[in-house]
Amino acid sequence: MGREVTLDRLVWEFEINSDYYVGIGWGSVDGIGGFNRGEGMSMDASYADAAAWVAETVQTDLAGYEFVQWPSKGRHLLSAQASETGAQWVDPHDRTIVADIGSLCGQG
Repeated sequence: MGREVTLDRLVWEFEINSDYYVGIGWGSVDGIGGFNRGEGMSMDASYADAAAWVAETVQTDLAGYEFVQWPSKGRHLLSAQASETGAQWVDPHDRTIVADIGSLCGQG
C-alpha cells in the first residue's frame, strides 16, 4: 500500500500551440512530479487516433505510480489501440478488445 495522494488537486493540461505541437500533461503538485508529452500527434488526427494516443501517453507516464490502478486484465496492463470502430483497450497478449477507451469508469 502506497502513500495517500489527493488526485483532485492535479491540473491536467492539454495544449495545441502555434507550431501545432499537441501536448498533454500536468504540473508538479503535492510531491507528484509533473510531465508533458507531445511527440507523435497531429492536429489532424482522427478521434480514435487521438484518444488512443492520449491513453497510451498518460498510461506510459502514470503506470509507474503505485497509487494508479490503470486498466488491466489480471496482472497485465491493457494497451491502447485505434481502429475503424474507435479507440479501445486491448489485451496485449491475445489482442482481444476489452473495452472502449473512456468506458471503464462512470462519467461525472
